[in-house]
Amino acid sequence: MISATPPGTVTLGRLLARAGEAVRVGLPEPMWVLAAVAAAKPARGGHTLELVEAEASGASGQLRAYLPDSAVEALRRVTGHAIIAGHLAGLTAVLQLRCNFDARWGLSARVTALAPGLETSLVARAVEAARARLRAEGLLDRQRQLPLPRDVTRVTVVHPHDAAGWADVAGELRRWAAAGVLTFRSMPVPFEGADAAAGLASAVGRATSSFDGVLPDLLLVVRGGGARAGLAPLDDEGLARAIATAPVPIITGIGHASDSTLADDVSLRTDTPSKALAFVRELIVQPARRARIDYAAILAAASGGVDRAAPRLAATERLVTAEALRHAGVASERLHRNWGAVREAAQQARGQLARLDDALDHIVADVAGVLPLHLGRTTSELAALMEAIRARARRDGDRADDGARHLDVVADRAVSLLDTAATTLLTLGGAAKAAAVAKVARASSELEALTQTVRERSQRHVTSTDDGSRAVATIEAAVAETCRAQLVEILRLLEAIETAVDRRLAAAEAALDRALATLDGADPANILRRGFVLVMDGQGHLITSVAAATAAVDLVLSLADGMIAVRLTT
Repeated sequence: MISATPPGTVTLGRLLARAGEAVRVGLPEPMWVLAAVAAAKPARGGHTLELVEAEASGASGQLRAYLPDSAVEALRRVTGHAIIAGHLAGLTAVLQLRCNFDARWGLSARVTALAPGLETSLVARAVEAARARLRAEGLLDRQRQLPLPRDVTRVTVVHPHDAAGWADVAGELRRWAAAGVLTFRSMPVPFEGADAAAGLASAVGRATSSFDGVLPDLLLVVRGGGARAGLAPLDDEGLARAIATAPVPIITGIGHASDSTLADDVSLRTDTPSKALAFVRELIVQPARRARIDYAAILAAASGGVDRAAPRLAATERLVTAEALRHAGVASERLHRNWGAVREAAQQARGQLARLDDALDHIVADVAGVLPLHLGRTTSELAALMEAIRARARRDGDRADDGARHLDVVADRAVSLLDTAATTLLTLGGAAKAAAVAKVARASSELEALTQTVRERSQRHVTSTDDGSRAVATIEAAVAETCRAQLVEILRLLEAIETAVDRRLAAAEAALDRALATLDGADPANILRRGFVLVMDGQGHLITSVAAATAAVDLVLSLADGMIAVRLTT
């Protein structure tokens, strides 16, 4: 039973209907509202914003508003930046709201537009969030950890079409190419517009690929001057990731010394294209500078090696000199002994000649002594004896001839002895001289061989010094190759991790879609639209049985388009 009702009493459904009508009539047009965004939660096709009074207003209030993705996309197209609706949480903003009243959910609103100026805060938050993600993944400083090339011979440049900054860079690069310093490749791409970020990321990927079969040594991304608003594509997270994961160093010269983009944060940043060229120039001249330093170091090492070897060389020279003098002294002593033997043999020969001369003198003296005696005899005796002498002479003629022949033989023997002595003397003198010359020649040969050995040892010492430098260079090359191999392995692991994460995210999104579909199917509003009725008593309690309905008598039926009150009569 229902007690008596005062005049003008309406049902709750009527009251809610009038409230909805009042909102539609009283707030027919969207209004700009200043509010603080307490939370921003994803919803189907957009985000649900929890709006509260801004602190400055001093009042209190709360409203739930729906922000469709279309409004965020409109703001994204205007700014050119990646804007995320979730970043509205915590901001005080001016939003254009269209209010409506729902019987179940009460007063709510729909965001139809965001006030100009809000995009600055949203862009800053989006860039900072992207920067934080890159830092957490270790990508923010990855470019600065790459080794700079020892020799710059191949350069690729990503630049806008027909930009003034590019003209200056191209002129300098052409001059270097004409001098044979390097070769370069130009890749013009748009730096502004809706698709600029994706185009730049693709260009970076292509620019860091094969350059005539070999990776480039450097990649330059230069833009030159321009408006700050035109830097929006350079704050794109996809472009930043392409730069951070590139296998070669990337130098940016955007042209804004006071503005830092996300691309600058993950690269080797220079303020302007001219400074980027100065960076490259410094890398080019470094090898020549290193060569001069290495040349001075090699000279110092060689000089030090020679200086260290000088005492040993001097000691060796003194030893060689002393040994040569000793051999010369021994040879000289042998020569003196040989000359003494020669002199003694000559003296013996002279003694033999003197004895032969004395014998001849005695013979002559004997003959001279006998002749006066025969001459002093008388003529008679001589005459008497003449015949006897003649006879005897005839008898003794043969013996006299034999004596003369004997004397000739003796003379011949004397002459032969003199010749033999002279020959012996000459032979002994020649042998001694030849022996002395041979000794001196051998000593000279030994001295020359020892000197050559010292020279070879000195050269080997200097060569070993050079080998030390080459060994150091070989070790540096091995360390650089090991670092490159480790970098390739790290890149492979990162790619595998990114693939696994993408797969997990795709699976989570599919599960979320299924859960949302299930939730939509269980939505009471959808059930009512299919012809079902929700039965409640006067206090708003659900009626789920005939007994409960009989006890309540007065019932409220909720249909798809509203509620009606009924009284149970049977």
